[in-house]
Amino acid sequence: MKSETSSKSPTGQSETVDNLQVEPSTTFLYICKQLDPKIDEDFIEKAWKQYDTVGKQYVLEGKQLTWYACAVYLSMWQGSLLENAVPKKYSLAKLLKICKLSVLEFFDKATKWVEMINGPRRLKDHISRVQSSLAVSAVVFKKLLPIFRKIFAPPYSNDDEDDVKGLNCKKLFSLLWTLFIVMRKQFNSDDLMNSFHLLLCTVDFIFQDLRRSEMTCLLDGDFINAVDIQHEEDSILETLCQIFEGVVLDAKHFRTHCWLPKMRRMSEEKTIETGEDLTNFAANEFINKKKLDSIYEELIVKRGEMDERMFLPADISIVFDEAYDECAVQRLRRSEDGDNLVDADMLLRISTQSCLERLQDQRQQRTPLSGRGYVISAEQYCPATPVSASLYNASKLEALLQDNWRRLDAEVESILCHSCQDPFEKIMNIVSQLSERLEEVIENEGRLDGAGYDASFRQMFAVRKNNTESLFFRFLHKIAFSERDRLGSGSIVKLSAVLLREDFLKALYVCALQLVLFTYESVREFPWSLEIMRLPAIHFYKVIELIIRADSSLSREMVKHLNKVEERVLEEFAWSLDSPLWPSLHRRTDGVPSSQAVSLETLEGYSVRQPSLSQRYTLSPVKP
Repeated sequence: MKSETSSKSPTGQSETVDNLQVEPSTTFLYICKQLDPKIDEDFIEKAWKQYDTVGKQYVLEGKQLTWYACAVYLSMWQGSLLENAVPKKYSLAKLLKICKLSVLEFFDKATKWVEMINGPRRLKDHISRVQSSLAVSAVVFKKLLPIFRKIFAPPYSNDDEDDVKGLNCKKLFSLLWTLFIVMRKQFNSDDLMNSFHLLLCTVDFIFQDLRRSEMTCLLDGDFINAVDIQHEEDSILETLCQIFEGVVLDAKHFRTHCWLPKMRRMSEEKTIETGEDLTNFAANEFINKKKLDSIYEELIVKRGEMDERMFLPADISIVFDEAYDECAVQRLRRSEDGDNLVDADMLLRISTQSCLERLQDQRQQRTPLSGRGYVISAEQYCPATPVSASLYNASKLEALLQDNWRRLDAEVESILCHSCQDPFEKIMNIVSQLSERLEEVIENEGRLDGAGYDASFRQMFAVRKNNTESLFFRFLHKIAFSERDRLGSGSIVKLSAVLLREDFLKALYVCALQLVLFTYESVREFPWSLEIMRLPAIHFYKVIELIIRADSSLSREMVKHLNKVEERVLEEFAWSLDSPLWPSLHRRTDGVPSSQAVSLETLEGYSVRQPSLSQRYTLSPVKP
């Protein structure tokens, strides 16, 4: 704690803050007046009071300009988040330019500032969202560079001259990136996967527009020849996904249901200038860039976010140098006076953590019932770069669902017919009820928690529902074949009866839903899937090993996730007050088994014993 701090202003004058509130310093007033010559005096007083109060309680090390910027920026937001509007709208980029601060230095200090002023949770969340949004853009910008080199032609010698008439490589790169960041703000999502697919849609749109406008001189000739496009309206989105690790199904759905409707609406409202069918966008580069800049500047000031046009290089030729990829986001650590003030890797670490990691308790304790080893097929390691790692599980899921699983195979139907005349109709009725329940809950949560809650999952709900249903049918087929082969024809009737049990089918659906939620990094974490379907955890536990044993194509990450979920069920959820375990244990003639009775030493052959499907639904509930 400190009651007095001293600092130097840019003019070298000493500024003293003692226990009595003093008038704003000359430097502080200079910053505010540079931000807005007509700035409200009450706002200056509010921001200075915040700085003065913190300065009496903490040692504000380093440049006071940094702390001034924190006080000004946080004062804009501290009292306005509840009203969802900023009363004093000033550009964060302009504030950092005035104070000669790097982006990373500011965020480092702003996070500490929120703690020092004991800011509310919503203020901390705001700083985190702004920082995360910039982090996603940094990751996507680095991904854009190899894509741009692959598809578009290198610049001519005079392309770096801004006064060159007509569209050139530099203007094209700027137009593409500006369109991307504007569209990203329009969709209001910081989801990394959706942002990457949005980038691919933007590149695809610009590529098609250049071809239709007969501006192919800006395209790479080798790429045009390689993709073998036969019709002008053909999209290269699938090709982009194959080359740059996108998920084809998700990208196409995003393009059809999000990108194109939004672009058409913007064209109809004259937000952008295009011809019919969204043509001539690039041909109207000057007016479109001007309109997009205006929209973007209004959005980032309204949200208090950083200007992501800062990534655009002054020299377009360096984009075509692969070595530039490693230092593409160096601008984030460089202040206006050219000094590099913080670790260049800081933002990328933040990016990876905030975009790829799921913040949840990792329960490591193992129990006897879960001590078995899961045998899965060998596969390539999971890529560790931000975008490819995020897309890895999605691509694995897409591979699982390539076949048409939303029907019953003739062999499976012959198994199920032993217990029901029309098994497909019965199964579809159950699946439809579960999907309707899922949709109802998603809509209700959207109304209660706001449109921004888990926005990416909600926007892609139709696809996620289809993913869940297809994965459900895949699991049903795999288990039916696996159990038939293990048990033989003599147990077909018993197998058929269990496969058509409602609690089994519901557990299978929930398991499919849980993997879809995990794959697409939904904020709805386990046991949300159990709760909305009102499924007892013990029933869910029964199908986990069956699925892993029957479907060897599950990715290693999917198996690890199911393993962790199983641990949580065994440790807590299976023993809830309303669990079916308690009535079952009560009916046991020998009472609740002791720990010795279920120890590994007394369970002969436990490590190799694999209960069948029917045994799991007829034997002791402790080992279903």
